[in-house]
Amino acid sequence: MDNETLVKLQHFFASDMIIKKEFLNMAPPSNEGYLDHDSLVSYSDKAYDSLIYIFGELKCLTRDFFGIDSYLFKKVTLLEKEAKNAFAMAGTDINKLRAFYNGFISDMSVEFLNAVKRDYVGYTLSGSGDAMQNARTANELLHLIHSFVMNNDHLLQSVPKLSEKTNDYKYEITYRGVPNPYFDHIFANFPNSLDVGWTEVISVNDNKLLFMVRDRGHCLTIDMTVKGDKVRLEYFIPKLCNIDMINRLPGVNKVNKDSVGATGVIETTKEEAADVIYDFISKVPTDMDMVLDRPNFNEKHM
Repeated sequence: MDNETLVKLQHFFASDMIIKKEFLNMAPPSNEGYLDHDSLVSYSDKAYDSLIYIFGELKCLTRDFFGIDSYLFKKVTLLEKEAKNAFAMAGTDINKLRAFYNGFISDMSVEFLNAVKRDYVGYTLSGSGDAMQNARTANELLHLIHSFVMNNDHLLQSVPKLSEKTNDYKYEITYRGVPNPYFDHIFANFPNSLDVGWTEVISVNDNKLLFMVRDRGHCLTIDMTVKGDKVRLEYFIPKLCNIDMINRLPGVNKVNKDSVGATGVIETTKEEAADVIYDFISKVPTDMDMVLDRPNFNEKHM
């Protein structure tokens, strides 16, 4: 059992949340109101502290999951130096500070997002490397690490096993991580009749549960976050087996035939979450649904 992997996952999701808050804290003041020199100096001091923290954590996370000798660790280190130099050059010029924030911290391009979707897919985590090469901002680097973690079956399967059952299709549904009464309940209610392949359910901590579900959109991943009585489900479907079915899913960002994967968010409650999750999984198309996209299929097979 690899408790070290679980500790790294716990650190990642805790850091992920804090880094995103630091992104918001670093946002330059708006144009509204008068920005005097003292206000800009105060903003600059706080923003630099956030910059140090963000890149310190990104280096730690990259070392944990990719290694200190990896291409990505070296890239993070280089970007940190470039960001510090650019920040110093911006001084207290609000326009330069805004350009720095967009160019080094917050921006995330469509090209990069598509590269991540292609490179990080469960059970086929051997992409072209385009995502790493195209990452240009702290936000993109954090998103890349998140996608790598969420879609890395080897990593998730190394987390200590808590329980396991076999569904009606002879595939194992495995529960791993930290015992938690609520997540125990979620796992116990996973329907054996649900037509899925091998599935990993990972309890990371008291408010984070991960799903990797094979044979739904190739390998569906769900990142479940609990906050009070509210539950947020963020999902990624790498293979668009059926466009119409995908676009009918709750919370989906609409796709077309040229889209690279599908993402979406579902908001629900703790009480309803189990039913919502398993109903959602049942609606994600499989390879068997691809025939519906073939032109004149019915006419050829009457």
